[in-house]
Amino acid sequence: MQKPVRCAMVRKTRKSLTQSAMETFEEKVLTAANRKLVPFHTGDQEYRYPNGARVIVGGLDDAEKIGSTEFDLVYVQEATELEEEDWGMLLRGLRNGVASYQQILADCNPTYPSHWLKTRCDRGEVKLLESRHEDNPTLWDRAGGEWTSFGANYIRTLDSLEGYLYRRLRLGEWCAAEGMYFTEYSPEVHVIDAFDPPGDWPRWCSVDYGFAAPFCALWFARCPEDRRIYCYREIYAAGLRDEQQAELIRQRSEGERINMFVLDPAMFNARTEQQRPAIAWVYAAAGLAPIYPGMNNRKQGWAVVRRALAHNDGPPRLQLMRERCPNLIREFPAQVMDQLDPEDVADVVRGQKINDHAVDSCRYGLCAEAQPARPTHPVEVRWG
Repeated sequence: MQKPVRCAMVRKTRKSLTQSAMETFEEKVLTAANRKLVPFHTGDQEYRYPNGARVIVGGLDDAEKIGSTEFDLVYVQEATELEEEDWGMLLRGLRNGVASYQQILADCNPTYPSHWLKTRCDRGEVKLLESRHEDNPTLWDRAGGEWTSFGANYIRTLDSLEGYLYRRLRLGEWCAAEGMYFTEYSPEVHVIDAFDPPGDWPRWCSVDYGFAAPFCALWFARCPEDRRIYCYREIYAAGLRDEQQAELIRQRSEGERINMFVLDPAMFNARTEQQRPAIAWVYAAAGLAPIYPGMNNRKQGWAVVRRALAHNDGPPRLQLMRERCPNLIREFPAQVMDQLDPEDVADVVRGQKINDHAVDSCRYGLCAEAQPARPTHPVEVRWG
């Protein structure tokens, strides 16, 4: 006889399940007709099916119970309430091996875009299925093409919200709360369909360095007529040595006339303790020229970025090409003000490092375009 499957229904706290997921499960899944066939066992906190299958109910406030049990399927309600360690524990519990595959299913409302769950989705580790209010038959009458009576009242309530709550709960956006640094940024305004810039447009490339953390290279082109700037290419990768980064940038730039390569100022530092040349020298040796250090003043740099994003008096100067610079598009709304210095971007929020590699690269690139003409003499790069 086949061993029965074992499932779990979890939330951050057990108490919060009673009037939410459990009520929906009993009314919409089991229905009144089947509730006696699948009783809830209060002592073991589980629903028991006639074939022996179990749906265990638990909260992560009793992690020992959930963490020590094997499951085929885990459903998580309001997954953004969990810590990433909670998610890892649930993943380790997917080892019952009865179903043909084991899986975590979860739901949540959007929160800030740097949340660990959204980050896992962006990396492709979790599949994100976005839904709209119109997908809910309780709210939307598909046949009639209109809100239900309940749905109309509910949507009216959401429409009364303001700011980031409106964007999250009504529009379904993963956006930062108050303290969002680049308040000028709007994907509807700044993200456009991709195109290949004409060959005679000025082009340049900027780089934020990283090895364990990602390095990011961005390519920009400027329209000579209206001087709008288009970010048309991106490399965002970790674990690449200096030589590999430089070669990859060289390959991606083939066939184009790149006017300058603007590098993270730290790349010009001598590495005397390693007896190795500065990273900028490695880039130059790979044929990337001319190279210049990016402006290192963060606050002035962010001011340049904000001016390029501004669109109060017309279209913005900076446009990001959809699908060609996905990490820059992802990082812009995730940047938050530093609580100790509101003129700067925070490096850490709630103890978590904010990904800012793409926006740092963008800062170098935009500042280079905004600065006066570069000197014609080469920049000295020292060995040791």
